[in-house]
Amino acid sequence: MLIDDLVTRGVDEPYRMFTSRAEHRLALRHDNADRRLTPTASSIGLAEPHRMERLTAKQAAIEAARATLAAHRMDGVILLERLRRPEMQWSDCVAVVPALAGVSADVAGQIITDVRYEGYLALERQRIEQQRQHAERLIPQGFDYAGVRHLRAEAREKLAAVQPRTLGQAGRVSGITPADLALVLVHLKGRSG
Repeated sequence: MLIDDLVTRGVDEPYRMFTSRAEHRLALRHDNADRRLTPTASSIGLAEPHRMERLTAKQAAIEAARATLAAHRMDGVILLERLRRPEMQWSDCVAVVPALAGVSADVAGQIITDVRYEGYLALERQRIEQQRQHAERLIPQGFDYAGVRHLRAEAREKLAAVQPRTLGQAGRVSGITPADLALVLVHLKGRSG
């Protein structure tokens, strides 16, 4: 998002980087940075081989522990599912499956975080796909932005001046907000439906 903002939107004031502006920020957590970035760093020669080996071992430990959790139940509920609940702790899992006591705190913490974020990440992936589909939606040439109810005057002016061909292009116009795009999309859907 930062690069996209700087290149396509330009800046007319000092640019501030906020995590709240990051796209897909649920997946961009500090706890999974090694799993997200080390393979890429390794592929371009920026990660030492021992880092990739450490990551591979961590991934194997995560998969093995998840498989163990998926294979055991507590009060009829699979441990992996039960771990989604905030009151469920790793020590509760160890009490049911003592072999989990050998799992490192790093791996256990990663599993707990992954399990608790899985539902939110699935929703985010759906939103990403929906945004991708909307971004490809064509805007008719000569579209009358003045006819879009509740669209901000600034957005009307900018969009009319730029005349973007798709909603994705409209979203990259400086000053155009997701709310502006939603209004244009609703108007486009109303015209076609």
